[in-house]
Amino acid sequence: MSKSNVKTEKNYWPHSIIAGIVFIVIACIATIKVALDNPVQMDSFYLDRYQNVDRNYNQLQKAQKEFEKNFSLSYQTKKFNMNQPNSFSMSIQDLNKNTLVENAEVKLVISRPETNEFNQEFILKNPKNGVFEFHDIKINKPGRWQILTLVTINGLQAYNKHEVFAN
Repeated sequence: MSKSNVKTEKNYWPHSIIAGIVFIVIACIATIKVALDNPVQMDSFYLDRYQNVDRNYNQLQKAQKEFEKNFSLSYQTKKFNMNQPNSFSMSIQDLNKNTLVENAEVKLVISRPETNEFNQEFILKNPKNGVFEFHDIKINKPGRWQILTLVTINGLQAYNKHEVFAN
C-alpha cells in the first residue's frame, strides 16, 4: 500500500481551543475598557463615596433618627424652569420649640437621578427669616432632578432627598 491511498483526516480541536482562548482574552479586554470608561459614581443620597457610606452606615442611620426626632424639613420649590435661573427654598422647623431654625448649615446638591455629571453644589449657613434660599440654579435638561441635602445643626447631621421636575 502506498501512502497516497491512505486518507488522513484533519483534526480541528487545536484550532477551536486557540479560538476560544482568543475570544476569552478579547472579552476580558472589553470588560476592563467598559469598567474604566464608567467609573463608580458617588453615592448620591449620602453625598459621599459608597465605601465611606458602607463603613459608617450605622452611625449615619443613628444620626438621621436623632435629627428626625428634633427637626422637620419643609420644601417650598416644586418645579424648575429650563434655561433660566431658578431658586430653591426650604425651611427647617425645630419640633421641640416649634420655631424655624436659624443656625443650620445646609449643603444642597442638585443632581440627575442617573448620573453625577450635572451636579451643582451650594452651601448656605444664614437663612432669611428661617427660610434657606439657593439662587442661580441652572437647569438645562427636562425631567426629574433630585435635591439632595445635608443639614447640620449643633453637631446633628441629616440627609434628605426631594424631587423636582423641570420643563
